Amino acid sequence: MGKMASGRDGDREERVVLRGDELERFRQVNLGRLLDEVHMGFDRRALHYLRESGYPMLNAAHTHVLRTMRFEGSTITDMAARAGISKQAMSKLVAAFEEQGFVALAPDPADARSRIVTVTEDGRRLLSLGIQALKRAEADIARVIGGDRLDQLIELLAAAREAGSPDDEAPASAYRRRRS
Repeated sequence: MGKMASGRDGDREERVVLRGDELERFRQVNLGRLLDEVHMGFDRRALHYLRESGYPMLNAAHTHVLRTMRFEGSTITDMAARAGISKQAMSKLVAAFEEQGFVALAPDPADARSRIVTVTEDGRRLLSLGIQALKRAEADIARVIGGDRLDQLIELLAAAREAGSPDDEAPASAYRRRRS
């Protein structure tokens, strides 16, 4: 592994330069990549279980609605912010859920320009099955790493989430729209 020193405003900073096999290993086994791959695999597994439960029409994009639906109702703007996607994208997803009968839209009494997305009875069944699918996906992971280690992993990730990122204005647990 090569190391380079670079000056910036009189300060010396050490930069690590990885080459060859070291670089490739780092690309494959860095925390960000591992978290992304585990997240994507977990979502695919949970979505598979939902499809198996009688919802073959659902795709990965629909998980944004499932993750942000609230029994008490929510605006599309709030749902989009929690999901980290645009209002236009969330509007399209909500329209598909409305067409399937999972949600209903009602005027927002606090803002005439906005509508409240409420969960229908079919939507409640879908959410219940979604929770079961998530639990099955967690159980699959627990079978590989052990239940105690899964509990520990969840605790560690929750603590890491609270650390946020340098540009966060609020704790990472408070959903906000991602910046492009």
